[in-house]
Amino acid sequence: MPEIAVKHRGDMEFETQIGNHKLTIDIPPENNGKNRGPTPPQLFIASLSSCIAIFVASYCNNVGINTEGLSVSLSYDKLTNPSCLGNLKAVIKIPNGDVGKREKAVIRAAELCLIQETIRLSPEVELTLEK
Repeated sequence: MPEIAVKHRGDMEFETQIGNHKLTIDIPPENNGKNRGPTPPQLFIASLSSCIAIFVASYCNNVGINTEGLSVSLSYDKLTNPSCLGNLKAVIKIPNGDVGKREKAVIRAAELCLIQETIRLSPEVELTLEK
């Protein structure tokens, strides 16, 4: 079973070992950190948006849609009561690909992302395709 290890490095700095990769995790100064790396919520959003991008690119590559310039941006809000991330909205851009009648299939590919499937029950993610 894969494992990710996180080590505290002092104050609010953490080193996260992911396979052969290391990430520095921190929080902003207003929360007593020094902003030396992304925050856990930022990593969560990065994980979701990159997973969507990978699944969309894989689908497009399989059906012959040009993926040059493909990008995914994901906006979110920090909610309270309970404290969580919400109002997640992913915008998929495929500027050089002719999606044509495959728009719904592209969105479905994005919805199949492992991270998306993991959080499907809550919160809900709104996906939009921009051409």
